[in-house]
Amino acid sequence: MSFFFFFSSPRLELARCIADPSCAANVACLQTCNDRPDETECQIKCGDIFENKVVDEFNDCAVTRKSCVPQKKDEGRFPVPPPSALVQSFDTTKFTGKWFISSGLNRSFDTFDCQLHEFTAAPQRLTGNLSWRVNTPDGGFITRKAVQSFQQDSKNPGVLYNHDNEFLHYRDDWYILSSKLENRGDDYVFVYYRGSNDAWDGYGGAVVYTRSRTLPRSIVPELQRAAAKVGLDFAKFSSTDNSCGPEPPLLARIEKKVEEGESVLAEEVRGIGRAEKSLLDKIESGIKELEKDEVSFLKGLSEEEKALLETLKMEAKDVEKLFGGAVPVRKLR
Repeated sequence: MSFFFFFSSPRLELARCIADPSCAANVACLQTCNDRPDETECQIKCGDIFENKVVDEFNDCAVTRKSCVPQKKDEGRFPVPPPSALVQSFDTTKFTGKWFISSGLNRSFDTFDCQLHEFTAAPQRLTGNLSWRVNTPDGGFITRKAVQSFQQDSKNPGVLYNHDNEFLHYRDDWYILSSKLENRGDDYVFVYYRGSNDAWDGYGGAVVYTRSRTLPRSIVPELQRAAAKVGLDFAKFSSTDNSCGPEPPLLARIEKKVEEGESVLAEEVRGIGRAEKSLLDKIESGIKELEKDEVSFLKGLSEEEKALLETLKMEAKDVEKLFGGAVPVRKLR
């Protein structure tokens, strides 16, 4: 996404975004991801930390309605598994109550701390109230929540669909590789998933749901065999931390940053400096482009946009001031 986009369209959502600290920080954070080897992972991390309603509205306008971001195409990393790799029966009404994700494959989506999901079900239907923690660099965390609803495939019980979502038109398909639902302590459900939205087609991963906070070692052989059927190596999965303890006090979080060492902090400062210069260069370019056509820009504003900008008392140069002091990504709390 070019930085000039932020100064031209969608204007109303941009004004609201700039007025919201989390959304403004998210915009700045995303700019630091450009051209990095891990650009996608970086963008996901920005969204994890700064997500809120204003960010969602801006993303919906930028990605879905204005198509300012080209969709990342399916790279084939998470293909649809063959029916032979899936369970032949799955009773959704037994997959209810509280479950933990105790092991996950994709570090961008599957391995958050304290992933406690509570499911309710009806025949061939499943609804999950999901909660998880996003860790912040200062040792704290942010708790996120979401609700997802699934419909079981009438012909393939090992497949569940989460479709018809308005936000980014996202779709998630679940494939049950293995499960044990016997009302025992080592019950589990092994889910492989792939999804698509307006920004990314073909993302995916795999998780293990267990009643216990940690993965029972007794079920690992079953998981290894199930993973191999879809070309996955279970040794590459990571255990999650479901201790769900309290957030460390502010002093402890400050001490944690200090203990990382002067060399690490020095490199961090250098990295932030480089990111700031790159970001400010882009902002300056965007401001100059905007000023070239300021009259046309103002004429194109709707009455609602003009009223909002008047309420915010903001002009083009004020946007530069907003970002000019420091990259907001530093202030995570």
